[in-house]
Amino acid sequence: MAPQADLHEEQILQAVILSDCGEDCDQPIAQGIPKVLVPLVNTPLLDYTLDWLERSGVDEAIVYCRAQPYADKIRQHCQSFTVRHGVRGLKVSVVASEDCHSVGDAMRDLYAKSLLKDDFFLVHGDVVATLDLRALMLKHKECRTADKSVIMTCVYLNGDNKSEEKETTATLITNATTGKLLYHKRPSTNSAKLSIPTELFQSNGDLQVLPAAHDPSIAVCSEVVPSLFSDNFDYGNQDSLIRGVIEQEELLGYTIHCEILDSGYASRVTSFTAYERVSGEVIRRMAYPMVSEESLTSHRIRYTYDAFTNNYWEPSAKFHKGSGATNVVVGAGSEVSMTAKLQLSVVGDHCTVEDNVKARSAFITNNVLIKAGCDLDHCFLGDNVTLEENVILSPGCILGKGVILGPNITVPRATCLVTTPPIDEFEQQSISQEPDPLVCGTKGNAYIVVQEEDELDFAEQGSDIDLVEEEEEEEDSEDEMLDSAHMSDEDEHRENEFKRELTESLTNALRESSAAENVVLEINASRHAYNMSMEDVLITVTQGIVRAGEDKTSKDQSIENLWYGVKLSITTFTDVLRNYVRKDRDQILVLNAIEMLLNDSMEYLPLAQKILFELNQTHEILDDDVVIHWFKRGGAATPCFPGLKKAITRFLEWLEQEDSDEGEDDSGDSN
Repeated sequence: MAPQADLHEEQILQAVILSDCGEDCDQPIAQGIPKVLVPLVNTPLLDYTLDWLERSGVDEAIVYCRAQPYADKIRQHCQSFTVRHGVRGLKVSVVASEDCHSVGDAMRDLYAKSLLKDDFFLVHGDVVATLDLRALMLKHKECRTADKSVIMTCVYLNGDNKSEEKETTATLITNATTGKLLYHKRPSTNSAKLSIPTELFQSNGDLQVLPAAHDPSIAVCSEVVPSLFSDNFDYGNQDSLIRGVIEQEELLGYTIHCEILDSGYASRVTSFTAYERVSGEVIRRMAYPMVSEESLTSHRIRYTYDAFTNNYWEPSAKFHKGSGATNVVVGAGSEVSMTAKLQLSVVGDHCTVEDNVKARSAFITNNVLIKAGCDLDHCFLGDNVTLEENVILSPGCILGKGVILGPNITVPRATCLVTTPPIDEFEQQSISQEPDPLVCGTKGNAYIVVQEEDELDFAEQGSDIDLVEEEEEEEDSEDEMLDSAHMSDEDEHRENEFKRELTESLTNALRESSAAENVVLEINASRHAYNMSMEDVLITVTQGIVRAGEDKTSKDQSIENLWYGVKLSITTFTDVLRNYVRKDRDQILVLNAIEMLLNDSMEYLPLAQKILFELNQTHEILDDDVVIHWFKRGGAATPCFPGLKKAITRFLEWLEQEDSDEGEDDSGDSN
């Protein structure tokens, strides 16, 4: 019989790579390709994961994805990887399923197919990491030997230079002696305090608290984990599994171990913000030995590297070393003008960057043409994009494959553009078949895609301002420990009571001509009493200001009399509303709140244009470009928007004409 040590060495290490499992397949930077094949520093994301697994000595990797629409592209890419690395390299197989919409679905399918033979690594296809997986597997097995209840080892990083994205940050409480995970939660963006269940102190003597550990979603799992997903269909992702195991420890008899590392690199690309951050860290060599000049495909040197400027360029590229650029990567066959100013940017293959182009944190893929005078700031450009002269891309802009813009236009913050009209849920074209020159320019071809709120956060990064000092005092709600159905009813009642109380406060304040600072203090007191989010506060304040102007006791219920009261209320509470409107996103919330109010109370519809004029022109709470952007994307998409659109079209046309005239004046002055 072979010695036990030899058997241990012969163990086959398996890894499951989750790719396009329904939770992250609609990222705006992944248009027309799976997210895991989006290039990061001119290398597909999946190659970082595969290279890491191979360097760590993993024998087999299962790439799990949805069957549609990109399984064939992922399978082809993995086959090419296997051919290049030979039979002695990492064996990669692709498993696709029509019904995969979550991590839980993937694990249930793998369990049913009996593809996982022993302990395995669970990672995502968008992770860039250099951690020693063999050492982590050894620690996991040692922990299971000491405690048979351990079914998973979750890996976290504890350091000062990690991400601040909510998706990759976790609040942890562990047993400092055993490493057992006792508490796991995603931190609230609206809370500066940590709420710790008191029962943890009663049953555990020595606690370790990590309020913001970096979570790259890396886990070492035993064979029990897939079966738990299979037995519990409410486990949709890794977080829900962790929560279920912690809450049902006595019933299930399972526990989770934490491995908290103080060194090493591991980050996921979960958002546009994370994409920019991880790209910058790879360029600055923080993910060593994964460095930009070395190809992860062939492990050969592909770029010339200048350590002084930290620039990288392919030998066939026309890139001037003395151009003043720093932290820049330029791909094969690309040409960058000597007068272009690039900082912390990536240029793909066969691109042209002409004279006087400025680019800061711009990520340009392949075959892109950027003509003279363009200004790119924190943006992403897909393949075959063309920017005519003097196009300005504001922070957070994402241009899909083949988009053409310009000349002489400015694209607002966080705008996502594609070449085909977006399709609504009924598979009908949601906007005009013809590109709007106001959106893409006279030579352009592009349509706006509405992004989710978490995608818009990128454009607001660096300019966020605490709206009120009291926000730092907010505590996490303890209601999450209640039954979900009961909590839903209680939340609805709490929200209605908050709206009623705030509207009454504004009505009384208008009647008594209360000072703005006193009104703000009263609003904040109500907010804390009912534990409302800042978004709910802003929406309710906006609607309350409009409603406060209505005098229901008056015999004169004409439109003129109603407008007199509404205008007086807006003027009175201008400083109150301005206290809560500090970002572009806040302005969108105000506009949505007005639309929702009109949807519920159609008597205000004839006043819509006047209300917008007051907020935009008289009091300058709403910016022109934000109002235009909101209008073009279809507002809040309530049933009343067609009527609202008709009511305010003339105002929007005037607003666009004003902006156009100002742009022409500025152009004339510059000449």
